[in-house]
Amino acid sequence: MQEVVLAIAGSGGDGVITAGDFITRSAARKGLYAFMLKSYGPQIRGGESSARIRVSAEPIYSQGDYVDVLAVFSWKDFKRFTDEIEIRKNAVVLYDDADKTPLEAVPIPPEKEARFIGVPFKRLASEELKVPLAKNMVLLGVLGRLLNLPIDALKDSVMQKFGKKRPEAAEINIRAIDLGAAWVEENLPEGIPYRLEATGGSPKLVMTGNDALAFGAIQAGLKFYAGYPITPASPILEFLARELPRFGGAVIQTEDELAAATMAIGASWAGVPSMTASSGPGISLKQEAIGLAAMAEIPLVVVNVQRAGPSTGIPSKTEQADLLQAVAGTHGDSPRVVLAPADVEDNFQVAVEAFYLAEKYQLPVYILSDQFLGERSETVDEEVLFSRVRSIARKLPAESELGEDYARYKLTEDGVSPMALPGMKGGQHYISGLEHNEKGWPSSSGTLHQVMSEKRAKKLPLIAEEAGFVRVYGDGDADFAVLAWGSSKGAVREAVEQARKQGMKVKAIVPQLLYPIPEKALDEALKGVERALVVELSFNAQFYRYLRAFYDGLPKETYSYSRAGGNPLRVDEVLAAIEKHYGKKVEA
Repeated sequence: MQEVVLAIAGSGGDGVITAGDFITRSAARKGLYAFMLKSYGPQIRGGESSARIRVSAEPIYSQGDYVDVLAVFSWKDFKRFTDEIEIRKNAVVLYDDADKTPLEAVPIPPEKEARFIGVPFKRLASEELKVPLAKNMVLLGVLGRLLNLPIDALKDSVMQKFGKKRPEAAEINIRAIDLGAAWVEENLPEGIPYRLEATGGSPKLVMTGNDALAFGAIQAGLKFYAGYPITPASPILEFLARELPRFGGAVIQTEDELAAATMAIGASWAGVPSMTASSGPGISLKQEAIGLAAMAEIPLVVVNVQRAGPSTGIPSKTEQADLLQAVAGTHGDSPRVVLAPADVEDNFQVAVEAFYLAEKYQLPVYILSDQFLGERSETVDEEVLFSRVRSIARKLPAESELGEDYARYKLTEDGVSPMALPGMKGGQHYISGLEHNEKGWPSSSGTLHQVMSEKRAKKLPLIAEEAGFVRVYGDGDADFAVLAWGSSKGAVREAVEQARKQGMKVKAIVPQLLYPIPEKALDEALKGVERALVVELSFNAQFYRYLRAFYDGLPKETYSYSRAGGNPLRVDEVLAAIEKHYGKKVEA
């Protein structure tokens, strides 16, 4: 086989995620492509957890619809994941034989005709190693030998993590891997149909989306981050607290979300590239300050790692339902940019672009990520990662513009005014959230408000024409197109490829810039398209409704496929939607 999809389920202390990480990293070491999706219960910490790993010799863009091999430490813990881990027919199911649940009682439908194999994970770790917690490493050895995963790379990954700081732990884990591999050789002489017969290319990096975004922000020049812990955005705060000081930056965990936004605004006003991040509820609390950044024309990058549902919702699950909050959740006419990364590499590149646009146009820039994108691990190509890196210096006033007549909000052709830094001689000016004239003096004049609103809005058409923010995959001359955004891209891209293999001419259009709408680039991408399908993970079809309301270029025959989040989109459901509407005609 050229690829395999496997899943591991257990409790929070079983080392499920650690095992998945080692498999992903060992695949990357061998030049294979890997994709790992972590899942937790709603309690966030503790409780049950699962790791779903897809390994392939070819590029992959989604988690894989069906699992070939399932490993279960506890059937009780696995019950939590029955609606998100679906095995294919004739899948192999490995379970710890210490769990005495009768096989007829396990939550796997009989029609799947799964092959169940009891494995002494816990007994081998306890009796042979005297370390019961090493059962996840025994599992690695079993999976490595059973699926032909690179065991040498698995051991290398273990040594890299434990070798220097905890050599005794490394030794035990290596022995556990060998125990698992030996058990397979002694007890499972028959082959299984899911052995990975694939060779990779050059070694690849492995990153989570949140780490890639934080790394991209550092690449863009980030020097100050203020944040408040919230799932699933907290890993950005944790990564930057660890890494940003090494690059001369500072991180502050504030007392609340509003304080995080205002501190970032203050640092940016002082000339320091700044960012804050949260999830939907926290973004709501930041809105007052984001309006201040728009009115005072201060660069600010705001990250929203979306999660499922309003209020607390399902903090450990994904959704794409904060789009309208980002593009329209504002008081007054508040200019802003909304960008949406679509994979882990995108998280890095979009972070760089966000700082570029925020600084160039002096306004807030949202990055709309989500839990599926932020917390998954993925192999990335280093050359691709750094293929789109640019920066821009702050637009400072010339010496002749400083002094008594300095106009911080000078009316300009592009709406962007020279911005003096604090302490710059002759650069003193008024600044507040009040409407103001060119010098910043507060005013309640309706006439002036019209003038300054026009000034701030001048930036948006220029942003909409920035190049490189609309991606097209598939048949360029197709008359059927699928539009998607953000993390929906992976399932959509694979579904489009499958549709093309079936003889359909179809393409996918995925904009990274959502607001302002890149009309010219979308017009070009939709040239010749007669029918379109908008796919998204939003119960209310926010992207479809947004495009219908603000973009005139959609074909008359444009359909919608949307559902609530919780579980990411699958390739087969997108493909079914394409098949349903492909060639469909609406009577005039």
